[in-house]
Amino acid sequence: MKALATAALLVLVTGCGQGKAIFNVDIYSFMAGTGADTIPYVIAPASSGSVSTFSRVQLPPGFGSSVVDSVRITLGNANLMNSGGTGTVGFSIFFAPDSAGTMTAASALDIPPTTVSGSNTVPVAITGDLSPAIYSLFASDTLWMRIAATGNNPGVTPVTGTGVLTALVIRVVLQDKIL
Repeated sequence: MKALATAALLVLVTGCGQGKAIFNVDIYSFMAGTGADTIPYVIAPASSGSVSTFSRVQLPPGFGSSVVDSVRITLGNANLMNSGGTGTVGFSIFFAPDSAGTMTAASALDIPPTTVSGSNTVPVAITGDLSPAIYSLFASDTLWMRIAATGNNPGVTPVTGTGVLTALVIRVVLQDKIL
């Protein structure tokens, strides 16, 4: 399992000035094929709802003594594969040291709602700087991520479909104290 996680983790280390290192972590590679990359949704008429998927993320060891300067999703894509109804679906991303903690954590990034209608596939870009409140989590070698899809249905028929993640790369910039 550790060898698989190491092989799945695509990390590029690049010097970016004195005392800093950049790590690009392909989070999607941990999720692909596990079911954690899909979020089925059913939103009842005249209501809203939320569903989530969880993933454990292994980071390169030795970050413990490092200071995290910034964390950004540089490449993130999902497809909203709507199968019926008209409404909106947005995403929120949460990080914590364990899966349960992602349920009470503040969101690290919110992606605005996208309109879905009928039987249609709508691409969604997921990019942006993560909240500084979670930076310290990226100084460990393991963390948990939860992606929540939140939908709104103002209509009279259910909104149904599946959100499918197709890419998620996170850039972590560290002070150079890697062991």
